[in-house]
Amino acid sequence: MLTLQRGFDLPGRDRLDGPFPIVSSSGVTGWHSVAKADPPGVVIGRYGSLGSVHWVTEPYWPLNTALWVKDFKGNDPRFVSYLLKTITVDGSTASAVPGVNRNHLHRLPVAVPSVKSQEVIARVLAAFDELIEINERRIELLEDLARSLYREWFVRFRFPGHE
Repeated sequence: MLTLQRGFDLPGRDRLDGPFPIVSSSGVTGWHSVAKADPPGVVIGRYGSLGSVHWVTEPYWPLNTALWVKDFKGNDPRFVSYLLKTITVDGSTASAVPGVNRNHLHRLPVAVPSVKSQEVIARVLAAFDELIEINERRIELLEDLARSLYREWFVRFRFPGHE
């Protein structure tokens, strides 16, 4: 259904600030002057944030702590990102640091709907993701407002009806 590839090494000393996100197992962790992969991109945590999935919409550098989808094999990229989020990764390996082996993921049996169905599923899930993001921003604004009101009323003692 897809081909995963290990990300690329990029030691801190070799990073040159630029417009391209460096995507690691925990998401965007920096910026670089060179991109190694074109969008759309799906990056899955290989170490650290084991199994976390990141959707990338611009040219990027997939870091070696992650796997990235090199070939979607005709499947809808956004659908693939949602599908990978449903796969349970237990992190059981022989090493001291748990990791995901791409060969194990390649062998997992997966029911794959038609590309047309994939597009519909991805569109619906993306709409829900957008609503969740909007609500998270609203929550942040309301929390900021609550903190401001608390400071005004209970720290500065300036509240309506009190002179």
